[in-house]
Amino acid sequence: MKNKNGIKKSKGVDANNNNNRLEVRVTRTNDSTKEDESMEFVVKLDPDRYEHKIVNGRHGYFDKLARIFIDEDTLKLMFDEIIRQPIKGVEFTSDIYSSIVESQIRVRKALMHKSSHNYSNDNMLIAVASRSEHYLERHINSNLNVVVLYVDIAGSTSMSMRLSADKLALLIKVFVQEMSYLIAAYNGYVLKYAGDCVIAFFPPSPHTAGNASIQCIRAVNCARSMLTITRYAINPVLRENGYPMLRIKIGIDVGENKIVRIGSSLDLLGYTMSITAKIVELAKAWRVVIGKWVYDALPLDVKSMFRELKLSKDEWDYRDSREGKYYNLYIMKRARRLNIRLS
Repeated sequence: MKNKNGIKKSKGVDANNNNNRLEVRVTRTNDSTKEDESMEFVVKLDPDRYEHKIVNGRHGYFDKLARIFIDEDTLKLMFDEIIRQPIKGVEFTSDIYSSIVESQIRVRKALMHKSSHNYSNDNMLIAVASRSEHYLERHINSNLNVVVLYVDIAGSTSMSMRLSADKLALLIKVFVQEMSYLIAAYNGYVLKYAGDCVIAFFPPSPHTAGNASIQCIRAVNCARSMLTITRYAINPVLRENGYPMLRIKIGIDVGENKIVRIGSSLDLLGYTMSITAKIVELAKAWRVVIGKWVYDALPLDVKSMFRELKLSKDEWDYRDSREGKYYNLYIMKRARRLNIRLS
């Protein structure tokens, strides 16, 4: 029997079997050594918080605290992502699961409204813009070594042909909102919104001036979180509500930029801004591409997530602004999938 939320309890599941359903077993094969080594992780969901349910024929778990349903496929993908390449934030204190739950709640709330005119989280976006403007104002006319990140919706042109203007505007607002939350979480700043692209920068902290490594780690982990949140928080809710799912692509580079006022707006000008725009344009859906200077600044464990991107001169023929040499790009690897089963 379904309740008012369209959720029904699974039949024929006794208490012991139900407890077993709250275990997720993950087998990880380490193929970086000469001999494959397999390790099994058992993740036990708290029965006081989670209950196995069936919604519209899909098995999953109802989070009684957050009041949301997470289907088994999404849950397995989440654990795959979390265990395969855990995301370590510098300033980011919230765990990835909580971030996914919170994002899903915000997206569901947004999609409850039938048009973009009825939904507004303008206060949050105004606060984000104000935070960025205050930082730029304090450093106006300065040359700063910042990491620049572009996150763009792939295939937005074809999406605009299938959706009404109101639905497209709402979809982009949801995307902009969630990316902005993540940028702030990693101590970055939203520079501006350019259609379906969010442009962010990660400046040096006072105690890390001259060391771009921390900034680059923040930006890379922010990018990884953007992929995770889009896949496992935004897209499941979009799918439930009949919207097309988003595919995003991300470009990152680091270098010196000048903070200037153009008309009434503050902006960053410099080679890094231009080259990062070219990088994200080159990137395919679900990929993160970084410039050589970002790659060089990363520690070895983060570098190992990337490989050099081989491109023809017709595809990429840009030089670095320091030595005039060919500027190499690096792409985040597609990590090996884990064997995940639900008990």
